[in-house]
Amino acid sequence: MTIKELETRLGIDRATVRYYEKEGLLIPERKRNGYRDYSEDDAATLEKIALLRQLGLSIEMIRAIQQGQMPLGLALERQA
Repeated sequence: MTIKELETRLGIDRATVRYYEKEGLLIPERKRNGYRDYSEDDAATLEKIALLRQLGLSIEMIRAIQQGQMPLGLALERQA
């Protein structure tokens, strides 16, 4: 799906999506023409990131969770 479709579906603006890409939290596939092609897994990842950000977790903590360096429960305990 395109970034426009992702924006509409999730209500996350394109600048935020690009920021998460820049931070390495989201890595969409690229089409032959170089355009990003967001998958259902990418959409699910964005939803999780958005939820964790609403809970107050930092980008660094989210990255650690994604990389398996910190369990979600521990990150949430530290945040509380």
